[in-house]
Amino acid sequence: MENKALFSVSGLRGIVGESLTVPLIIKYTSAFAKHNGGNLYFVAQDTRPHSFAIKLAVISTLLSMGKEVVDLGVVPTPTLLLTIREKKADGGIMITASHNPIEWNALKFVNKNGLFISKEDVDEVEKLAQEEPTWSKFDEFKPLRQNVNAIKDHIEKIVESPFINVSLIRKKKFKVVCDCINGAAYQAIPTLLKELGCEVVCINCDDSGEFTRNPEPKKEHLTELENLLFEKDADVAFATDPDGDRLLVGFRDTGLLSEEYTVPLCAYQILGKKKGDIVVNLSTSMMIEHVAEAFKVKVYRTAVGEANVVNTMMEKNAIIGGEGNGGVIFPSINACRDSLTGIAIILSLLAEKDIYSVYSSIPKFCMRKKQVKFDSELPKEKFEKAFKGFKIDLTDGIYLRKKDAWVHIRKSNTEPIVRIYAESPTEEETLSLIAKAEEVLSS
Repeated sequence: MENKALFSVSGLRGIVGESLTVPLIIKYTSAFAKHNGGNLYFVAQDTRPHSFAIKLAVISTLLSMGKEVVDLGVVPTPTLLLTIREKKADGGIMITASHNPIEWNALKFVNKNGLFISKEDVDEVEKLAQEEPTWSKFDEFKPLRQNVNAIKDHIEKIVESPFINVSLIRKKKFKVVCDCINGAAYQAIPTLLKELGCEVVCINCDDSGEFTRNPEPKKEHLTELENLLFEKDADVAFATDPDGDRLLVGFRDTGLLSEEYTVPLCAYQILGKKKGDIVVNLSTSMMIEHVAEAFKVKVYRTAVGEANVVNTMMEKNAIIGGEGNGGVIFPSINACRDSLTGIAIILSLLAEKDIYSVYSSIPKFCMRKKQVKFDSELPKEKFEKAFKGFKIDLTDGIYLRKKDAWVHIRKSNTEPIVRIYAESPTEEETLSLIAKAEEVLSS
């Protein structure tokens, strides 16, 4: 079991009581606040049983530095990021380990733009964490404030968007089944669906923090939801992760889809209304390239990590983007992975178009993902030799690409493992790519 916390653009992450402890939380919270500056900070949490205690440590640290702190309570990560941006706060911290198992937790640091901190910020915070914090005097403390309207404001931002066909969605009266894994979106997603006039059937939609399935929203973890989709003769199904930033979808005509379909389907809907370029990470399915080709727009790829995708989207003025794990980023509403925005876009697509025709128009690929233990540096030269005919990209680990196939080998930002991703038109070729990558790592 890992005994050292991990610190990256994905936050300070570890196993509670082992690698993630209160002294460490105080150390990094104070370092972030010192580096980030400003006065007004928003803090929120997911439903894990230890998130509240960690939030208290974070809030106490910020108050002890003389900061003005607003507690949003339990809200999805995208709700916190949007609120920071809309309320013009100086920064914020989300307490959640997202898709990691229940024993993990994390502090996700957010700047005044409602964006996760960059690699450069991480390096500076790491340096400051080695210094003693500067505490405020007794007369410099400010009272803690609460904000109970963050979810309501988030939903209003979505339904006011000209890209969301609210009137037609309400007219259709869709029957929706959803699984919020008893996480941070347990209240937000059902509330949004009801606001859009849907009939809602929920499972795992309370604040218990009990993860009754694997936290990652993948088809193989969602048998109960898929059964419910057919039993209830529902139009659409949605599932998210414990902090509500990732989304998996399914339809009556298709069953549950891979999480890799979420971004291409949302891009198809948005590009039909306004053309613009797309940004995704290196490990996102090639399906997005075929959607882009249909609308004659460009796709830019970045290192894995939401901050990397969002920063490139801003640079390229991209209209939509995301990550293949189901993370839809649509800056017109919210410049971060946002399951609520993704749900509204998918419902607009379902209201306006024949969903099976759209689904069928996107070429099918076989993607597989594997995790392996590997402690050394990735052997670039060995991979170049083993994968002749592939172009190599070292932006994030080792990415090897040819026309309709790729393999990506990278160290995780959130767990002490190496991940191997591969995709091609057939399962046989994809498994062969992964086997070859494993062979290189073990040689």
